[in-house]
Amino acid sequence: MSKKNILLLALLLGLLLAMTGCRTREMGRESPEAAALTGVETKGPGEEMGELEKVEAAETEASGEGESSTLGETEKSKAKTKENPEASRKEYGEQASAEILPGAEHPLESQGEGAGAPFQAEEAPASGDQTDDEAEQAATQTVAALEADQRGVDPEGEEADSALTYYTVLLAERMGSLFECKRVNVYWETAEDHVTVFKTSPEHVLILNAGAYDVSSRLLAENLKVDDGWVARKNPEVIVKMVDGSVLGSGVYSEGGARALCKSLARRAGWSEISAVRDGKILLLSEELMGAPYLQMVAMLAIAKASQPELMGDVDLAEALEQLWEEATGSLPAGIYYYQGGAT
Repeated sequence: MSKKNILLLALLLGLLLAMTGCRTREMGRESPEAAALTGVETKGPGEEMGELEKVEAAETEASGEGESSTLGETEKSKAKTKENPEASRKEYGEQASAEILPGAEHPLESQGEGAGAPFQAEEAPASGDQTDDEAEQAATQTVAALEADQRGVDPEGEEADSALTYYTVLLAERMGSLFECKRVNVYWETAEDHVTVFKTSPEHVLILNAGAYDVSSRLLAENLKVDDGWVARKNPEVIVKMVDGSVLGSGVYSEGGARALCKSLARRAGWSEISAVRDGKILLLSEELMGAPYLQMVAMLAIAKASQPELMGDVDLAEALEQLWEEATGSLPAGIYYYQGGAT
């Protein structure tokens, strides 16, 4: 073989070896064209995952995907509620067997409000509603069924547990149903002639609780002395006059003094045209009726009956007085404590 042929053969072998080596190196990784078609890039030996791949791998591991213990859809729906302590807000699974209620994390204790809001020990005394760890049973009360919804008690209750509760509910229910235009004006005069009451007085509160308006509510505390003309211009539908024990009260059994006083009031200058005088609604009350809550209730019932006879016509004042008095003292009243009259 000539030198020229040997040289050509060696060149051909070198070319074949070069081509074989290149193909061997390319077999170690997928070509760019193949990666573009599959959307997946195969990592070569020694190449590390990027940040995105690390995050995705961590999420896959946390969710349990790819593990042999992965729950099926049916099993997942029965899983118990789990809470993520690092979540910005609490979320609970819809399929959880337990129900999460507002405020359930803070059960009511002796130091806290009735609504269940927690309080620190030093703040508890300022709370409006308190419970007592040493309490043995809850207090209950029963009122008439028709008025039960006014007090939020058992609607099956047939009678009040006290006379004071009964008349309180009755008065609130009946007077509470009045339209504003149906409420009457009341002039209250103390035992001192021509002196009325201030808007912060107990007498003013009694008038309001009886379902009426106080004509002196806008007077200043230093201007409670009025004249006959002022009262006539107010034209009250009811006049209330307080009297001492010589006219009405314990030990008084005659209406003579009360009747004479009503006639005297009716003869005041300009009073003959006042609605209360014309309709015989001058109400005299013993000063004793301001001495206790159960007696103040009698005063309120008397005012309500005088101002709204159609609503309070079935209320017997004498019976109410006896019930309230006996309940509070264990005895019966002895005397006349109220009187209603007019010019005649």
